[in-house]
Amino acid sequence: MHGLDDPAQAPADILLAIQEMEQKYGLRCANVFHAGDGNLHPLILFDANDPDQMHRCELFGADILETSVRMGGTVTGEHGVGVEKLSSMCVQFAPAEREQMFALKRAFDAKELLNPGKVIPTLHRCAEYGKMHVSRGLLPFADIPRF
Repeated sequence: MHGLDDPAQAPADILLAIQEMEQKYGLRCANVFHAGDGNLHPLILFDANDPDQMHRCELFGADILETSVRMGGTVTGEHGVGVEKLSSMCVQFAPAEREQMFALKRAFDAKELLNPGKVIPTLHRCAEYGKMHVSRGLLPFADIPRF
């Protein structure tokens, strides 16, 4: 991760990044995690009755997920994606990977009755999230590998 000389330092990097995000979003975050496998369970503290805090909490959560991906981790290590992590999957997975996921889902759920609109982000959703530019349903320079 990160090309660090000491891989044991990598878990500390995400915790330090989260600490900086606390300042950025003006919210506190308690971190519980699996020391053995690195699965994070951040608990962002906010007042759900305050729309501004709710919005900052959502941004904070996405920032944690996407920073984890940049550091060599994943959006989810053990729990499902559902809705909360759906947009952040646009950062981790390329269109071809997402299409493979859709193909597998269609094999078991041809009528798309199980959790419609969840688990796998569509190209349209990724474009709306601002993580890729799509014009007329196509990515520019589609032949260039995306990592």
